[in-house]
Amino acid sequence: MKHLILLFLILGFALGQELYTEFIKSQIKEIPLNKAIVLGKGKRELITFINPDCGHCRKEWQALKPHLDKVKVYVFLLPFRSFPESFAKSNYIACSRDKLKALDEVLSGKFDGNPPQVKDCPLVQEHIRVAEKLNVQSTPYNIILGKYKVIEGYSPALLEHLGIR
Repeated sequence: MKHLILLFLILGFALGQELYTEFIKSQIKEIPLNKAIVLGKGKRELITFINPDCGHCRKEWQALKPHLDKVKVYVFLLPFRSFPESFAKSNYIACSRDKLKALDEVLSGKFDGNPPQVKDCPLVQEHIRVAEKLNVQSTPYNIILGKYKVIEGYSPALLEHLGIR
């Protein structure tokens, strides 16, 4: 009887994992990667939803930034209404000519307390719609392409999951 229960548990986990993977694959199909801010040129790929005022997003960026030769990052900006500065910062990043520089400036805190004076950028609204469609409500929200793994929140193990460390 114990062996039968163990078999059911193993099968249940395997089927659950397979369903989870299929769910993530279907989620990815809903993400218009051509609307993302694409940084890096690596073979490993990561979709990330970030908020410019999110401390964990900033920590994650500092971990990812040195590895842009190994990873391609599809960034979707998700400003939160409770962080009014995050809209200005998101607009600055999204419509900047040098998006890598703009993202780095914002996530390093350059504009904290003194947000850039920029016009609304339609790309930010598109990013918000993508996040809403996927029901992304917190940042960072990461999807590792190829592995179909979701990591919600900052994880020091992200680089390991990407196969960088």
